[in-house]
Amino acid sequence: MAKKKSAEARRKQAYKTEGRLRVALNYAMALLVDVIIVFVFVKAFSTSFNFAHDVFYDSAKNVKNTDYVAVTIEPDSSTSTISGVLYDAGVIKNKYVMMAKIKVSEVGGDIKSGTYKLSPSMKYSEIIGIITGEATSDAEKEEEKTEEDIDIDESEIHDNSNVGAGDGGAEGEDGYEPGDESQSEEAGDSQE
Repeated sequence: MAKKKSAEARRKQAYKTEGRLRVALNYAMALLVDVIIVFVFVKAFSTSFNFAHDVFYDSAKNVKNTDYVAVTIEPDSSTSTISGVLYDAGVIKNKYVMMAKIKVSEVGGDIKSGTYKLSPSMKYSEIIGIITGEATSDAEKEEEKTEEDIDIDESEIHDNSNVGAGDGGAEGEDGYEPGDESQSEEAGDSQE
């Protein structure tokens, strides 16, 4: 009978231990679910804040990267297609931000097809200005300068060979005037 009681006591103790473990496991699972929910909310808030920040704050993908990339926008392209092309070219950091900026600024119908030289150092507003034709990139400005024929008007070329390479600041000092030989001879005599 003593064995029966001890077996019974061990069984009751095992049920108590099992019950405590179940309660602890339930608390642990509830805590894990709560942590996951908080993590998801924080991540969602962070992502939405960064998206809104990028939409309403004018930023660039990489300010230090000034390499230019040729980006071609096809005629009758949608806003999402244009944003995708810019993103694939590596010019912008988020195509959805570009789509939102185009929608917010209401310039979707003003975007012109063509090939543009764009850089990751350009801000979203600069890129929008270029693809709508309101501005030109520095690369395009440089290209225009090199393509222009520079005509030199011969009347603009001055021959200063008889005056020398400038007055060196001496004109007006010590009474020296270019072409005044007497002053230069006196200066030469005093140095000897």
